[in-house]
Amino acid sequence: MTRALRAILFDLDNTLYHPASGLQEAGDRRFNAWIADNLKLPPEEADALRVRTWKQYGATARGLQAEYGIDPRVVYDYAVDRLEPAMYLHPDPELDRMLGTLTVACHVFTNATATYAAKVLETLGIAGHFDKIFDIRYSDWLSKPEPAIYRRIADDLGLAPAQIALVEDNPRNLAPARALGMLTVLVGAGETPEDRADVRVPEITDLVRGLERAGIQA
Repeated sequence: MTRALRAILFDLDNTLYHPASGLQEAGDRRFNAWIADNLKLPPEEADALRVRTWKQYGATARGLQAEYGIDPRVVYDYAVDRLEPAMYLHPDPELDRMLGTLTVACHVFTNATATYAAKVLETLGIAGHFDKIFDIRYSDWLSKPEPAIYRRIADDLGLAPAQIALVEDNPRNLAPARALGMLTVLVGAGETPEDRADVRVPEITDLVRGLERAGIQA
């Protein structure tokens, strides 16, 4: 496969940092607390509702908006924007060096908010490598894997989908990108051995090596 890219979209949570950090779980606990307090549910029911709406809608706050009419800004303010990534993450010099070797534009594409994403990037010491953050507000509270968001990003970047790569830890979010013609990169083991991606790398710091093995210029 010989292919020249012009932009890479990076997922944020559990992609640009290792899932073992505990940051994602901290956010889940805050979502659970908000749901339990505001919908008057016991903890186990709040957790079940969070998981179901995340799976069904791509983002819990989007599901709460659709089913309960709850303003997602209120949920994200408590569950996401008030998180402190520095409690779970630290600067990653190896990731910083890898990103520094890329010659294409790099952007973040996340179901979180730009406020939170900026804090994660600063904590990891990699903020200077990214030009844009396409967040949940950018998509008018729609979330990956809604195909319209992927098309909108390509249009706003002025690029054909084939010139863009999406790097993700969630195979479900790669499917719309692949359907549009974007290059798909799966970080980590994936959910099943059959999860499809053009390139698979065990860790985000293996990205350049994985692309080179596939004959892709970035």
